[in-house]
Amino acid sequence: MQFSEPSTFAPKGEMTKLIAKWLKIYEDELGLLASAVALLFLVRISGMLFTNFAETAFLKRFGVQYLPVMYMINSVAIFVIMGFIAGAMARLPGTKLLLRLLVICGTSVAAMRFVIPFGYDLVYPVLFTLKTLYEALLGLLFWNLANDLFNTRQSNRLFPLITAGGVCGDILGGFGTPFLTRLVSIDNLLLVYLATTLAAAVVVRSIGSNYPTLLIQDTGGKKRKARSSIIQEIKQAIPLLKESVLIKILVFMTFFPNVIIPIMNYLFNFAVNEQFATEGGLVTFFGYFRGGMNVISLIILLFVGRIYGRWGLPVALMFHPCNYLFVFIGFLVRFDIIAAIYARLSTNVIRTTLHKPASDVLMGLVPMATRAVLRPFLRGTVVRIALVLGSAIILATENLFHPRYLALIALPFVIGWLATIITLKRRYSGILLDLISRNLLDLKSMEQDEVGDLFRDRTMRERLAETYFGARGKNAVWYARLMQSLGVEGLDDMILESLKTQDEHTRAELIDMVSMQAGAPALPALAEAAASDNATLTAAALRALDRLDPSVSRPFDYSGFLTHPDPDVRAYAVVGLYRRAPDDYRNTITTWLASDRLEVRQAGVIAAGETHEPGFFPRLKQLLDDPDCAPILPDILRALQALRLPDQTAIVLPYLDHPREPVRQAALEAVDIDNDDSLQKVINLVGDSSDRIRQRAVEKIETAEYQNSMLLVESLTIPRRRTREGIFELLDSLNIKDLDAFRFARDQIEAGYQYLADAERLKRFEQTPEIRLFIDHLNQKRMLRVENTLRVLAAQDRSKQRNIIIRGVFSDDPRQRANGIEALEDAMDRKLSEIMIPIIEVSSPEQTLSVAERISP
Repeated sequence: MQFSEPSTFAPKGEMTKLIAKWLKIYEDELGLLASAVALLFLVRISGMLFTNFAETAFLKRFGVQYLPVMYMINSVAIFVIMGFIAGAMARLPGTKLLLRLLVICGTSVAAMRFVIPFGYDLVYPVLFTLKTLYEALLGLLFWNLANDLFNTRQSNRLFPLITAGGVCGDILGGFGTPFLTRLVSIDNLLLVYLATTLAAAVVVRSIGSNYPTLLIQDTGGKKRKARSSIIQEIKQAIPLLKESVLIKILVFMTFFPNVIIPIMNYLFNFAVNEQFATEGGLVTFFGYFRGGMNVISLIILLFVGRIYGRWGLPVALMFHPCNYLFVFIGFLVRFDIIAAIYARLSTNVIRTTLHKPASDVLMGLVPMATRAVLRPFLRGTVVRIALVLGSAIILATENLFHPRYLALIALPFVIGWLATIITLKRRYSGILLDLISRNLLDLKSMEQDEVGDLFRDRTMRERLAETYFGARGKNAVWYARLMQSLGVEGLDDMILESLKTQDEHTRAELIDMVSMQAGAPALPALAEAAASDNATLTAAALRALDRLDPSVSRPFDYSGFLTHPDPDVRAYAVVGLYRRAPDDYRNTITTWLASDRLEVRQAGVIAAGETHEPGFFPRLKQLLDDPDCAPILPDILRALQALRLPDQTAIVLPYLDHPREPVRQAALEAVDIDNDDSLQKVINLVGDSSDRIRQRAVEKIETAEYQNSMLLVESLTIPRRRTREGIFELLDSLNIKDLDAFRFARDQIEAGYQYLADAERLKRFEQTPEIRLFIDHLNQKRMLRVENTLRVLAAQDRSKQRNIIIRGVFSDDPRQRANGIEALEDAMDRKLSEIMIPIIEVSSPEQTLSVAERISP
């Protein structure tokens, strides 16, 4: 998290608190979120105004017949300009680059306003191209900046709100276009564009001042990676096309719609251009139509959610090409404004709600390494070839027949697109199972809903069941867990049917997945497993029987297992009897907990946890403090975890430092990360000598509801290298940004100034040895804060070049110290260096303390 997520919600009024709580916005996020929403709002308003003017002016003053040429020019121009922007993004902070681009966009468009009166017609195709370029560039740089400012967990919560702010900007820009046209004339919309982009630039400047995204620059510089040519991209993609059906399908799914898009856009613009004879009528239509379309988009964004998952991936992908069939047939039947409105509105809604999210999930099936090569090929080479082909078709047929008959030429491409998705549906189960068998499908990185959408197809689930029956050992367990997570019907029956073909260890793991809905048909198989000589298998069978309703499991006789030599078996046997007669067997468990024999007491502990009865808590807590129970501490901690009592974490926390690995493991599982103390304890386990505990600690921090990224950043000062490396993994996975380090640095420096101020006040008193010692102590604390800050900044540099600068800062050699401070000031963000350098140098305490006034409370 960018800030401590569990902090209180914004206290500025009850209504604000309620809204913030409902939207899951935390107090420290409000300022940054408001700035991001305002920025995208202004960018979208300006973009909508510019788009409405540029398209209207081009159609009415230059000519609809030139649209195909403009589509070609725009596709090439975007490709070339994006290459330059990619290089600039690697060299400059996001705020600085976006600020410059906003100023360039506004001033260049405003300059065109003063060229229009001279009658140069070429100004309109230039504006048409600039409209496309500026929209793409500003969108790219905004989301690049947003990704710098917000981490992954914040993105999941806040990006929909930011996007909604942008859609509101589109709505206001759309509905505001007719009003502004009447107020200031259509040409002066370009000056309004200048005003909105400059307002956006002011917001960007504020973000850059208050929320830096680059603390210490890499002075060594980075070589810009050359953009691959079309030939290079094709050469890299050919081997992928040969080896994967999925990649062939993705190529055709990208190619066909991008051939169609220029044709559909041309038909839409041609139809509306014929419908509205005047500029005023056309720009008014564009304003109201796009405003209304974005109202629908906002409703979809806020209320509809992920509806594509209802039908499964292949079926969801069919809606878009099927709708395009209706669109082009509609243009053939009636080439008018009604057909044009339906075409644009329906394709936009289906693309937003169904096609794009489903396509993103499909792309997620491609292995990460392959995706790095495939994505540029699809978005670059394939898209450009398709757009040029679509535009060329329009140009070639321009003088042959009326534009409405372009729909006939587009239909074969739509049919090819639909045939591609039908092929995907037919081969979908085979594609998924092939990826699974080759261990190329990373299900862990997907959300649970996305995994469900992948396997929602009935045929896919049938193939999954067939594969499960043919699997053995760990593979069988893996497929069973996958089907369990998908909620596959009849899984209990499948597990019970397959038990005889598996080894005892696998049978035990599979039986643990048998649900309470298995019912009476499960009794024979579970009774047979319980009679095994393998204690692990017997315990698993008894656990499964315990999950069944007591009325169902009543025919099973637990009593013979109460004297079993294994404590787990005895425990689960008495739990089964407890569920039938709680009052009778509560005393049995209590007696076992009081036994002098450790193995009997252990069985009582396990049973007490499985009953989930809070009444056993006092006795379990006593046993936790009993030195004689040290060998069974893991069982006691697991029992406490099963009881899920409110003060459980506070009781368990001390055992995270226990010397025995099983105890630390059990304590870690029992801990809920709900405050800084528990988070810090788990962070310490990130450096544990046990890889299993280390990995589990990382997982618990990643998935915890409570997050405090500042504490993670501060923990980089821990001297253990293994801990720091684990924290780096967390910072990467949680997408923690430089902004967190900046806030940590400000807090540390502010404390340093406070120590300096306290030391200066003490100098007013008589300088006794005690006072001088106290002053020295405060100065040491001040430098410790500075050192902590610099260590965190240095720790973020894996190249260790910053360590050289920091060693110079703390050198005893005055020359090296001066050089180190100068290098640090040159490399550090200006906002941070202004407050840090004075407290390092402290040439004059009075002047240094004056800097403290700049630090906001």
